[in-house]
Order: sequence, then structure tokens, then C-alpha cells
Amino acid sequence: MTINNTEKLIKKISNKLIGFLENLDENQKSKLIFDFSDDERYVWYYTPHEQNGLLIFDMKPFQRNYVYDLMKLSYSIKGYETSRSIINLETILGDYEGRHAGGNEGGSGHWVRSSERYWIAIFGDPYKSESPWGFRIGGHHIGLTVNVINKEISIHPLFFGANPAKIIDGPRKGFRTLALEEDYGRELITSLTDEKRNKAIVSTVAHDDILTVNYRTFDKEKFTQGINFSDLSDSERDKLLKLIDIYINRFNDTISHQYKLKINQTGFENTYFAWAGSINESQRHYYSIKHDNFLIEYDNTQNNANHIHSVLRDFASDYGEDLLALHYKSSHSH
Repeated sequence: MTINNTEKLIKKISNKLIGFLENLDENQKSKLIFDFSDDERYVWYYTPHEQNGLLIFDMKPFQRNYVYDLMKLSYSIKGYETSRSIINLETILGDYEGRHAGGNEGGSGHWVRSSERYWIAIFGDPYKSESPWGFRIGGHHIGLTVNVINKEISIHPLFFGANPAKIIDGPRKGFRTLALEEDYGRELITSLTDEKRNKAIVSTVAHDDILTVNYRTFDKEKFTQGINFSDLSDSERDKLLKLIDIYINRFNDTISHQYKLKINQTGFENTYFAWAGSINESQRHYYSIKHDNFLIEYDNTQNNANHIHSVLRDFASDYGEDLLALHYKSSHSH
């Protein structure tokens, strides 16, 4: 059943990507297409940073819709809504920075805040379904990486950020884009007994950012600290699983369903939850969750703890590396 669903999803994505390409002019295409083997495929930024690819600003409205449709297909309904909320925060941030000269991340005037300052890049050739292909959509606080190899799909790493995490003033005052990532994390840490909490809190000072940043690879052993799954009670485990679900449910439902099956099969014996910083609201804090398959990192430290970075990385599947290794192995063995 799931194989079918995955193949259907891939077909929808490739059709959308091909439709997009057929509606671009040569100049637009020249900025957009890279070889699948190009190192550019491993590059992504979540800070204000110029990126390679075609800028949404440089597209006609009907062309932009293809990009949003690709996001709709890659994310779940909730994931897509969240991504659009993140993008819409740019306008709010721009207004805020304009009023408070000096600004914050990127600084006032150094970076034009715009919901059209997002880029798409395509890797490989979606017309050739037997060869690996993929795309990247990114910009401030959005990192979407999709790789399709041998009728399988990988959407890792997957990054969401929010600045402001809670809108301070204006008509949407009080709105929080990544509320559950914060609330479920705090619910878990505050529910632990003093003894367990002391184990979970690895530092009273929160890290300034997620430790994996946008590195292509990282040392997963750095994250085997904090409290182990086996040390948690059933209700505490449920809270941790509920928190993990928030990140996995960013994926399209077909992908998230498959991913949950995979991690449930692996089990949670080697899963660690670590917290750094304060457990109080509006104070700097960070947490990580390390499983055998994946790493989740979250921090809310910048701008008086009103600025979230959060990511889901997979040790084998980032950038579809595990699928690619299998692809090369099978294509060379014939």
C-alpha cells in the first residue's frame, strides 16, 4: 500500500516540477537547474543569505504558484500552513526593523525582508524518472530539501524557524508560528521529577543556535547526553513521542506515515532528550532529541528568546544519501 502511495506522490511532484519548467523562459531555467552530482545540492541556509537558484521575486504570479504547489505536495497540510506563516513573518519583521533602527538578525537595511525572497533550485532531470532528481526551496527560516531516487523520496534535512516566535504587536499580536515545538518541549521538561530533570538538563546556558547549523555532516555522538528513553515513565515517554510527532508531521502524510513505521521498527531504546538553558517561558532555551535514525534540534535564544530555529535531520537519509548509495550499488551490479 505505502509503496503505491509513495509512487503516486512522486508522480504528482514530478508532474508539477515538469509543468513548472515548461512555463519558464531560458534565462529563468539557466539560474535554476544543476546537475544532481553538483555539491550545490548539499547547500542550504536558514539565515538571511543569498542563495543559488531562481528567486520567487523573479517569477510571474502563475509561475510562483507552481513553487507553492510543490511545497503543498512536500509538506503536510499543517506543515504547508506553517511554512506560509514563516514566510509571512518576513513582512512583520521588516516593519519591526524599520521602526527599531539597528534591527536584529541580518540588521536593519542589510537584508530586504520580503515574502518573495525565497529561491528554488532543481537538481537532475525530473523528466528522467530512472535517474536521481530533486529540488530545494529555501530562504530565511525555510529549508526544504527533496530528493527522489529509485521510486523513493527523502525530505531531509527539514528546517523551520520563526522570528518573531511570538508576534509582539499589530493585528496579529500574540500569534505564535511554532507554538507546539516550544510548548510540548517545556511540558516534558517541567513534568520530570527533580532527579530526572537534572539528568535531562545538560547545561544551564542555552546554545546560541542549533549545533548542526547547516552542516552537510555532523558528529551524532555529540548528542548522546541528557535523559534516556528507558529512564522515563510511560506518561513522560508519551510526551516525548508527542513532541517527536510534531516534527515528523511536517512531512507529507505519506512520508510521515512511512517514517513513523521506520522509527517504530528501530525502537526508542537509544533515544536521548537533552535540554539546555531555562525551563521558564520567555527565557533562552534549547533541546535536542537523538534517536538511532534521526536528530531533532530546537533553540529559542536570539532576540530575547523570541526567535526559534528547529530542524529534523536523518543520519542516513539526509539529502537522500542512503537511497543514492543503494542506487549506485544496484546500477553498478548489473
